Amino acid sequence: MKVAFAGTPEFAATVLRGLDDSSHEVGLVISQPDPRKGRGRKTTPTPVSLLARERGIPLLQPARIGQAAREISGNDALVVAAYGQILRADTLHAAPRGAWNVHASLLPKYRGAAPIERAIMEGEPETGVSIMQMDEGLDTGPVALQRPVTIDADTTGGELTKALARVGAEAMVEALTRLEEGRLILAEQDSFLATYAPKVLDEDRSIRWGLGVGRVHDLVRALAPGIGARAVHPEVDGPVKIWRSAVREGEDSGTTPGRIRTENRRMFVECGVGTLEVLELQVPGGRRLSTSDFSLGRRLEGAFGA
Repeated sequence: MKVAFAGTPEFAATVLRGLDDSSHEVGLVISQPDPRKGRGRKTTPTPVSLLARERGIPLLQPARIGQAAREISGNDALVVAAYGQILRADTLHAAPRGAWNVHASLLPKYRGAAPIERAIMEGEPETGVSIMQMDEGLDTGPVALQRPVTIDADTTGGELTKALARVGAEAMVEALTRLEEGRLILAEQDSFLATYAPKVLDEDRSIRWGLGVGRVHDLVRALAPGIGARAVHPEVDGPVKIWRSAVREGEDSGTTPGRIRTENRRMFVECGVGTLEVLELQVPGGRRLSTSDFSLGRRLEGAFGA
């Protein structure tokens, strides 16, 4: 089957790589325009556009994906993975066999922009990938395939993203093969069971030390390694980002959520219930450091803001 592919970040690049390595043909790649980054405002290719150029696949990067509807129509189907724009009817129906999405949750749970981070933040033991035929709703289309993925107690958002991308690539290849052979079965979603995964906003990144230690640890790992959970400290001008943490089993919390205790170059922070050990952190203007290395040059005393 000949497909057009739309995607932008590394998650999508993994799916594209799996499609291009399969028996299916990728006839067109569409990615968001390459952003300008850094002081020099240099253009940085998106992971998907970089891969398309490396593999010699025709590439379009329109401001709006609808501008590529005519080119999409020259393919049997459209595959979408983390493209970053809402697709309208002219794009959804451009390819004769429809548009198909790799969504990083077990739909109808965690519809929306941040299913990976939200699943970890909620302490889910399992998530997965859904291959869905796209419609004009928010991740509401019928589901063709689902593949579960376990979330371990210390799995980070970055680790889960990589795992789901690999599973998603395999599932999409299988779904396209079934579609081509006329044996793909679709199941409507039960919207009464739907939950939502909105984009992670600034307020979602702030650590609330009054919560139980498990919830705090879930936030830290959900936002690592790209976003960073944030804490405030009276001696630091700007947010302290906490990149890695651990739940200290058997340690009772005190009466002051956010209070810091240091010993032997280790940092412990009291939560509403339980104690969190900070393993890696970063202050504004500094590098990410293990707590052991950080303590060689600086110590944080007192308490983080609750």
